Amino acid sequence: MDTIFVKVNGELAARAKSIFSRYGVDMETALNMYLMQVISNVGASSLRQEKAEYVRPPFQFGSLKGVLNIDDDFSDVLADFKEYM
Repeated sequence: MDTIFVKVNGELAARAKSIFSRYGVDMETALNMYLMQVISNVGASSLRQEKAEYVRPPFQFGSLKGVLNIDDDFSDVLADFKEYM
């Protein structure tokens, strides 16, 4: 096994660890899973294509639940922009 050292944003790492821990996955395992997906998705497509292109996975409803929060009063400020709509 190789060891790599990566600098990441502290808040980003803490939030990711929190999400991974909900599923019983540590950071090392999560990064290995990510690298396997990169190899699987990009590596396989580069064999079929001369130039590998990133293809965004389809949006899944609820995939940002708990990650993205919108305040209840979000639409209250829309009245301020009514003349521009």
